[in-house]
Amino acid sequence: MCPIFEHISLLQTIVATGISYGVNFEKKYNAGIIKQIPTGFLAPVAPNVSLFAQTAGSAFSIAIVGYAVAVSVAKVFATKHGYSIDGNQEFVALGVCNIFGGCFLCFVAGTALSRTAVQESTGGKTQIAGILTAVIVMIAILIVGKLLESLQKSVLAAIVIANLKGMFWQLFDIPVLWRQNKIDCLIWLVTWVASVFLGLDIGLLVGVIFELLTVVLRTQFPVYAVLGNVPNTNIYRNIKTYKNIVEPAGVKIFRFSSPVYFGSVDYFRNKLIAIVGFNPVRVFNKRAKALKKIQKLIKKGQLKTTKNGVLADGSSANEAYEPDEESSEETEDDNIPTKELEVQVDWNSELPVKVTVPQITIHSLILDFSRVSFIDIVGVRIVKMVIRQFERIGIKVYITEYEDHILKKMETCGFFDDNVKIDMFYLTIHDAVLYIHTQNLFKDLKDPILEKISLMEETNEPLAVTDLETNVEILEDQNQGHLGFSY
Repeated sequence: MCPIFEHISLLQTIVATGISYGVNFEKKYNAGIIKQIPTGFLAPVAPNVSLFAQTAGSAFSIAIVGYAVAVSVAKVFATKHGYSIDGNQEFVALGVCNIFGGCFLCFVAGTALSRTAVQESTGGKTQIAGILTAVIVMIAILIVGKLLESLQKSVLAAIVIANLKGMFWQLFDIPVLWRQNKIDCLIWLVTWVASVFLGLDIGLLVGVIFELLTVVLRTQFPVYAVLGNVPNTNIYRNIKTYKNIVEPAGVKIFRFSSPVYFGSVDYFRNKLIAIVGFNPVRVFNKRAKALKKIQKLIKKGQLKTTKNGVLADGSSANEAYEPDEESSEETEDDNIPTKELEVQVDWNSELPVKVTVPQITIHSLILDFSRVSFIDIVGVRIVKMVIRQFERIGIKVYITEYEDHILKKMETCGFFDDNVKIDMFYLTIHDAVLYIHTQNLFKDLKDPILEKISLMEETNEPLAVTDLETNVEILEDQNQGHLGFSY
């Protein structure tokens, strides 16, 4: 581009001023001109301390909006020209300017969008351009102001609009922005509408408040996912997003992509219950009710206890076999006696009493905290309560991928006790999955050598060599299977 076009605004100002002065547009055509421009500086004075209390509120709002405008404009041009800005440096610069300018009764120093656009369009890119602009403004105030009194206001308006045309063209970016991110598009529209009808300062303040509101809402209703394993790897991804993802048998992996605090804990708990498919409080209450009825039948002799559970006595009527009344709202009932009866019950099989107990298809639950940036005391309490609710119905809970400060915060808030211990925390999801499968493989496994040794101690008979060799081979096979296990 020819250099003369980069300074076309300055040339327009000079030419338009000369024509307006020579033709005398004001008298002949009643055209609006700048007229008188005050020259010189006011004498510096000390701040009036008595006004501090009256202006504190307005000063605070002006400072916030002024800083937001300055940083916003700086980011626009930084993005356009490919450099970065330091918000703290901008804050210090505005503070120094206003302290110094306040002594000369100046207006609040801030960023002029139109003047910045004019300087950028004329080729100003460094701090030297700012210094030259300041010198030119000072000369205009002291000397040149008199020469620009004949400049038409329409010319000034045309220069400003011409330099802002790039920003006006951004209106055509709304459809693209809507397709990319609807929330960001709404923020843009709210800020634009507020700026047009309420002014730039109030409009930007409205935009900032609206954006903060969207952040709060997004943390209260965040993204969550159920994770599965990529076969033959230690990678876990969203089962709804990726294909050929396998959930570990009997294990649910729940990822919560938000801070766990008072505003999101209810959402956290509700979505966790939704993905596992049952309410642990309801399951506990139903099981307690069923155990109470089973205990009643055993006392009446209508059920017999065996090593593997209970058997119904067909010779007598089952008086406890009665319809189960469903409750519209589940509450914890810790007063139901359940410890008097020492008997194993298969809750997924048909029960000898007519109580509808929700089926449970998992034995372990993994909470992925990799995207939990912070947790407050309310979040700690709710997470602990949820863990205890699941574990008392036989579901082990593990927390993985956590940040160190999350663990420290939970420890400070009294998260751990005799039931909730630190060994439930694992560095990765895969570590927790491997541990769960290892525990399930060896949970009911009995060591044949120990059985033989126990038998030998009771009978005082030597252990047969052939049996010992067979048992050693069995243990070696088990050990190899354990070491070769990978999910």
